[in-house]
Amino acid sequence: MKRLHLALALHNHQPVGNFGWVLEDLYRDSYRPMVGCLEAHPRIRVALHYSGFLLDWLREHHPDLVERVAALVARGQVEVLGGGYFEPVLPAIPDRDKAHQLTRLRDTVEECFGRRPTGLWLAERVWEPSLARPLAEAGYRYTILDDSHFEKAGLPPEALFQPHLTEEQGHPLALLATGSRMRYLIPWRSVEECLQYFRETASEEPRLVLMGDDGEKFGGWPTTARLCWEEGWVDRFFSAVEDASDWLEVVLPGEYVASRPVPGPVYLPSGSYPEMLRWSGGFWRNFIARYPEVNAMHKKMLRVSGRVAAAGSPAGAVTDLLRGQANDAYWHGVFGGVYLPHLRRSIWQSLLAAERAVSPSSGGLRTEISDYDLDGSCEVLLESPLQNAYLAPAAGGAVVEWDVQGRNAADCIARREEPYHQRLREGGSGGVKPLEEPLRVHEEGLEKRLHYDRRRRLIFQAYLVAPGATVGKALRSRLRELGDFAAGPFELRRQRSMERVERLRGGGLPLRVRMVKSFRLDPQSPDLELRLELESEGGPIEALLVVESNLALAGAIGDGSVGGRPLERAADLGEREEVVLNQPAAGLEYRLRLPKGGRAWYYPIETVNNSESGYERIVQGACLLAVHRVRLGEGVARFRYRLRSPA
Repeated sequence: MKRLHLALALHNHQPVGNFGWVLEDLYRDSYRPMVGCLEAHPRIRVALHYSGFLLDWLREHHPDLVERVAALVARGQVEVLGGGYFEPVLPAIPDRDKAHQLTRLRDTVEECFGRRPTGLWLAERVWEPSLARPLAEAGYRYTILDDSHFEKAGLPPEALFQPHLTEEQGHPLALLATGSRMRYLIPWRSVEECLQYFRETASEEPRLVLMGDDGEKFGGWPTTARLCWEEGWVDRFFSAVEDASDWLEVVLPGEYVASRPVPGPVYLPSGSYPEMLRWSGGFWRNFIARYPEVNAMHKKMLRVSGRVAAAGSPAGAVTDLLRGQANDAYWHGVFGGVYLPHLRRSIWQSLLAAERAVSPSSGGLRTEISDYDLDGSCEVLLESPLQNAYLAPAAGGAVVEWDVQGRNAADCIARREEPYHQRLREGGSGGVKPLEEPLRVHEEGLEKRLHYDRRRRLIFQAYLVAPGATVGKALRSRLRELGDFAAGPFELRRQRSMERVERLRGGGLPLRVRMVKSFRLDPQSPDLELRLELESEGGPIEALLVVESNLALAGAIGDGSVGGRPLERAADLGEREEVVLNQPAAGLEYRLRLPKGGRAWYYPIETVNNSESGYERIVQGACLLAVHRVRLGEGVARFRYRLRSPA
């Protein structure tokens, strides 16, 4: 008689730093109803995974749900999976931190649910062969990967209906395949179609079909609350599976792996699920190379990890470090990811908290010159107990990181063209793909807000532009720049001073322009100062000197003002010697001091992103520009700017 084993694994996860109301909605629409449905169907057995941040939130806000899941575990109906506590992409973090992440969730699962997990959920199913050893060393016996992982290794389709054994340096780990067809059947197709697939897959030989996917798809994704619970899809599916128990046996994946020999060895190449591979260009680490903002977070994380380890890994610092490794802000797909400011902000706040915990609490300014972000050029790292500023001579001599008041004030992402923008411009006429249908927009006219930057957005980027520039042109990235002072490499003269020389042409005459940038970091107050010197020979020509600072915001853009104007709108703030940008509810304030005779411009930095719920506009930060008229070819001009972020 043909039979089939069926395993279901639901991955419940929320990013570190996500809004409380989002978690509450998902608890109501997804987490609670699924547990209730399992209680009503005692013959349905499911593996559940709760990432550490979500589990902490549930323990604080809905401990009864944790107790109900523990009761399901006690009666043998549910197996709770482990994993990395704060859901890091494990290949991207140091081995010592892998061990912390893996054992912390392992032990917490045992504490909450009474049984130590033998299986784990792999964040974003990002697999690299070297993972087998740290997973096995943390006590895990198996993990779940996509069927595409196995297909790339050349395994035939029928081989995907059984576990396989891999190893790294003699440390074994069983690998189970979740079928892509299963993920697209459940719950999107009818219950009858799902059962028909199970009948077609059944065999006289032992076979396991496994669906491992996000638990939020059962109520938390658009339209699924109605489908799964109001229309009763999950209840009908569970009932149909129970009625087919004479040939369809529901099993827990951990018990299935433990109950039979697992053939091996197999060695699978690096990979992830198909959509992730498409978004990343085939390899998850491409996100680190593609987005310099991701690289900045990643290399800061590595730097902080080394400092925490060198300090003896104090518990509080380790927790903050692990929170700063949460994967969601380190990549981008069909959801905001790195484009979600509150997720990036949470990463930076966690990493900076860990760094403060193991850094000297007193003393002066420390200076280090090193290629800390591994971009091939050295940065100047200025660090003090009160603030840090990282200078990048190779990136226009600008400030790439300014750590002040517990946040990275330079945490702004550039506006880049993403593949899904083309579909928005076409109004949906370019065809649809999975996870991108139908075309939904949160507001009209978003295609008119698609502006793209020439370079990364940093603090104290200085450059020359032709007369006639306006704040509107700046917003649309259409200023006509003279030379490449904004992004070209500067030569480091002293630890905090650098220069760049360019030859320009104005009015048919050659012009030699030298820009010198010198920085001062006050170790006793949250001040960052730029002294800028322009020396030119030839000409003369008229130009505008623009000093641009891109600053992270801390809350809703409706809460705050800049120069007395609303943050929502671009503005020429006129001639002034100081501009104040504040968000009172978030406790954020920036004060920019300008040299006499300068004008101040402002505009919000906005991106247009796609998610499961549709296209939406996201404010990434604030762009403040100090603008001075200069006459090149008439000797030396000096300017002084000060940026302050008081508590």
